[in-house]
Amino acid sequence: MGETKRQAYTFTVREYGDGTPYIGCVPVGREWNVFGKGSLSFVLPADTTLKRAQEANAFFNSNIKYISFIETSAPDK
Repeated sequence: MGETKRQAYTFTVREYGDGTPYIGCVPVGREWNVFGKGSLSFVLPADTTLKRAQEANAFFNSNIKYISFIETSAPDK
């Protein structure tokens, strides 16, 4: 198994251009390069209300401290 990388994140409710809510992940401190340049977000089910997105967002902020990524290595040949 490869290296495990962790990054602290906060979460924020955002909306696509059509008003559909999603949860954006905002890195805390130095940003980590695991996913390359870009952003990480959670796409919610199509019928999610803004209120429900805010409830999920509050849960994430209260219960998730880090997002981790474990790099896997290809098996030796």
